Amino acid sequence: MPKEQKRDNAYYEERLKNEFPTIYADLKAGKYKTVTDAAIAVGLKKPRTRLHELKNAFGKASKSQQADFLSWLRGQGFSIISSPSRSTLSLVVAIDGRLVPAAKKRIEEIIAKRSLRIGDVMAEMGFPKLNASLGRALHRGDRLQPHVIAALDKWLTANSSV
Repeated sequence: MPKEQKRDNAYYEERLKNEFPTIYADLKAGKYKTVTDAAIAVGLKKPRTRLHELKNAFGKASKSQQADFLSWLRGQGFSIISSPSRSTLSLVVAIDGRLVPAAKKRIEEIIAKRSLRIGDVMAEMGFPKLNASLGRALHRGDRLQPHVIAALDKWLTANSSV
């Protein structure tokens, strides 16, 4: 099996020199501060997003720092539940009122395993069976009200063993 190629600055600088000589000249002239900036300019690399930075920082944080961050998220109005598949990390149920994909998947798993309908779930959470907000959130991506998210959080916790 061939050895995986190292994608460091030397690799990208060599590609710039061979494939994009004008950009490489601009890099040497100081138009671009770093090889990464030049590689992003020509499309060899994608810029890191804030999400990349958050994931990286969270992964490098200690367990107590991660717990403090999750507490801060709860304080900002985000609903957090324990994920049955990961005992040490928590799962965000909704961001800006919209269900996150992992929460949608978990809700659908519970519904399938228990042979429930959306109306049954709403009734278990204390809402009328005909309240279509959860169904719209699952199927169309509609936003949920904070009180529905809180009830859903409790429902997911109660069904964590399913």
